[in-house]
Amino acid sequence: MKRILLTLAVLGALVLPAAALARADGRAKPGYLVVRQARGDGGVSGHAVVTVVVHGFVLGRVSQEARVDIYQAPSPGSQGPQASAGPAGDVSKRAVKWRSFAGTEFSGSGFRFYAPAGYYRVVVRGSGIYLFTGGRGNVTLHGSSFAPRADGMFSVDGRAFRSLPTRMLNRRIGQG
Repeated sequence: MKRILLTLAVLGALVLPAAALARADGRAKPGYLVVRQARGDGGVSGHAVVTVVVHGFVLGRVSQEARVDIYQAPSPGSQGPQASAGPAGDVSKRAVKWRSFAGTEFSGSGFRFYAPAGYYRVVVRGSGIYLFTGGRGNVTLHGSSFAPRADGMFSVDGRAFRSLPTRMLNRRIGQG
């Protein structure tokens, strides 16, 4: 828990100056996406519950079984995505490719993942998904059609939390 709070504090220190600069040059301010207790149909082989394309950062936690694919556009000085398993969790890592982008797939249960500041495409499948994204970009959300009231909640740019949609829903993050 302390590690997450420290990570959020460091990210806040990095994002706030960038947000001030973005407002000064007329670009849209960074936005946020929060997803809680998400789950989709078909587990790790089913449709993506969340797909985020963002210039920013992504923090996440998987409490049940999930697969997280993170594709990163080349960014100078970026350390790339990372994941770590909790005390009762497990996580495996392998290289994946989407179009011309190299990526990393993390799969398992009871793990946390992190993609530091950069350009990313993050695809999350499974259940027990918690996600926090900051920056500018787009998100596609798709909850369960079998359990539409028990498939998690989401909030974009500080709006009220809503149940995940049963059909694909596209939203912009950081509209300004």
